[in-house]
Amino acid sequence: MVMLGLIPMTYLKWVFFACFVCSSLGLQTLSQSCDPTDLLALKEFAGNLTNGSIITSWSNNSFCCQWDGVFCGKEGNGSVASRVAMLILPKKGLKGIISRSLGRLDQLQRLDLSCNHFEGVLPVELANLKQLEVLDLSHNMLMGRVSQVLSGLKMIRSLNVSSNLFGGDLLELGGFPNLAVFNLSNNSFTGTLNSQIWSASNGTEILDLSMNRFRGNLGSLENCSSSLKELHLDVNLLSGYLPDSLYSFSSLQQLSLSENYFSGQLSEELSKLTSLTNLIIFGNHFSGELPNVFGNLTNLESFIAHSNSFSGSLPLSLGLCSKLHVLDLQNNSLTGSIDLNFTRLTSLCTLDLASNHFSGPLPNSLADCHQLKILSLAKNGFAGQVPETFAKLKSLLFLSLSNNSFVDLSKTLSVLQQCKNLTTLILSKNFIGEEIPKM
Repeated sequence: MVMLGLIPMTYLKWVFFACFVCSSLGLQTLSQSCDPTDLLALKEFAGNLTNGSIITSWSNNSFCCQWDGVFCGKEGNGSVASRVAMLILPKKGLKGIISRSLGRLDQLQRLDLSCNHFEGVLPVELANLKQLEVLDLSHNMLMGRVSQVLSGLKMIRSLNVSSNLFGGDLLELGGFPNLAVFNLSNNSFTGTLNSQIWSASNGTEILDLSMNRFRGNLGSLENCSSSLKELHLDVNLLSGYLPDSLYSFSSLQQLSLSENYFSGQLSEELSKLTSLTNLIIFGNHFSGELPNVFGNLTNLESFIAHSNSFSGSLPLSLGLCSKLHVLDLQNNSLTGSIDLNFTRLTSLCTLDLASNHFSGPLPNSLADCHQLKILSLAKNGFAGQVPETFAKLKSLLFLSLSNNSFVDLSKTLSVLQQCKNLTTLILSKNFIGEEIPKM
C-alpha cells in the first residue's frame, strides 16, 4: 500500500509539474522511429565529432528518440515518425565542429550544447531553426560572427552564447520579440550599444553583455525593455554619465557596471530602483557624494563600489538596508566618522572601508553584525580604542585595522581573543610607542 500522506507536498507538486510539461510538449521517449530527415541530421552531427563515441547510446538503429540527449515530439500532421524537439547535450566533453546538418531539425525547440569543446564558426544553417526557443552554446571555443544566425531566430526566448570567441559588431541584429534571456558575455563583440542593440532585446528580462569590447555610452538605454530585471555590462570600454532612463527600470534587481569608464555622480533617482538586490559599480570613475537614498532600497544585498572617486560621508540610510550582505567601498575618498547605525545590519558578512579618509572612533553598534566574517578598515584615520563590544563578533574570520591611529594594544588583544574564529589579524602601523604585551 502506498501511503501518500507520507510523501511531501513539494515532491508531489514537482512530479505533477514534470508530467504537465512533458505532456504539453508532447515529448516521446518510446520506440517510435525518427523522421528520416532528423535521423540523418543527427548522424551527420555525430560524424563531425572527433570523439563521437562519448555519446554511447547513439547506435545505428532508427530509434533516435531513445538516444542520450534527444527528445522527440509528434508533429501535428499525424505523421507516424516522431520529430526531434530538443537536443540537450551539456557537459559531455564533446569535441569537433557544430554540423550544419542541425539546421535541418526544423521542429527543434531547444538546443543545448553548453560546456563542451566545440570549435569553429557557427553554421548559418542554424538560422533555419524557426521553432527554436532556447539556444545555449555557452562555454565552448566557437568563433566568428553570429549576427546572421541570431537574426533568423525569431521565436527565441533564451539565448546564451557566453564564454566563446565570437566577435564582430552587433548592428546586424534584428528584433527578438519573445527574448527573455540574452547572454553574449565573455566574447569579443565590438561596436557601440546604440538604440538598435537595445531595441533588439525588447521584452528581455536578463541582459548580459559583460566582458566584451563595447564602447560608447548608455544614451539609448530608453529603448531597452521596461521588464528588465538584470543588466550586466561589466568589463567593457563604456563611458559617460549614467542616463536618467536607467532609473526608470523599476523591476531591475541586478545592476553591474564594473570595470568600465563611467563617470559623474550617482543620481538621487537611484531611489526609484526599489527592487534592486545587487549594485556592482566598482572600478569606474564615479565621483561626488553617495546619495542618501538607500532607505528606499530595502532589498539591497550587495553594494560594491570600490575603486572609484566617491567623496563625502557614508550615507546614514545604508543602515536601513537590513538584507545587506556585502558593503565594499574601499579605495575611494570618503571622509568623516562612521555614524552609521549597524543595529539592523544583522546579515552583513563583508564590510570593507579600507583606503579612504575616515576618522574618529569605531561605532559600538558594529558588533551587532553577528554574521560579519570580513572587516577591513585599513588605511584610514581611525583613532581611539577598539570597542570592547567587538568581542561579540564570533563569526569574524578576517580583521584588518592597519595604518590607523588605534591605541591600547593590550586591551585590543584581550578583546579580540574572544573572537574564536579569527584567523587573520592585521594591526600594523598602530599603537605607536606601545610594546607588545607579555602573554
